[in-house]
Amino acid sequence: MGSQNEKKTNKVASKVEQQEIVYEDYFFEQGHWLLKIRTIVLTILGWCAVFIPIYWTLTSTLLRRFKKITPIWTYQEGKESFYFLLQIFGIFFLGAIIFSVFMTLRSNYRIKHDYRKNITYDFDKMLKKRYALTQFFNKQFGPEEFRTTVKNYVVPEEKNLSANQIEKIYDEGGRK
Repeated sequence: MGSQNEKKTNKVASKVEQQEIVYEDYFFEQGHWLLKIRTIVLTILGWCAVFIPIYWTLTSTLLRRFKKITPIWTYQEGKESFYFLLQIFGIFFLGAIIFSVFMTLRSNYRIKHDYRKNITYDFDKMLKKRYALTQFFNKQFGPEEFRTTVKNYVVPEEKNLSANQIEKIYDEGGRK
């Protein structure tokens, strides 16, 4: 029994130690200039890789009507590719919406008609688990009538529940 308590305190101590871990980030410390320069350059390149294709596509297709904006590409194949991909993605988006609506309606239908009429769990096993928990609570904390009608109830320290005690009782109750 003592070794179990020691294991529990070790687990608690390790959780406390984990919460007290300080993470270090060399980027924000003094020095480490190569790391800072490399990180900043890679970040700028990454954002350029995001914005340049967007700018390129918008100026060559949708913003082409404006005189002040010069398009990056002017050949017809690029515009045709853009509008073709726009149509394909539009069809995929429409298909995703239709699929989502269909699955939602199907799920709602099954909830209304199947799950309410048919029991989807083992009813006898559930009753055994509920009975095992009721027996445990009555033994540990007194009868249910007393627990529900008393205004203030103080649980002695030795009757406190361990972290997984209810789960164990619930599992054992289902096996009987």
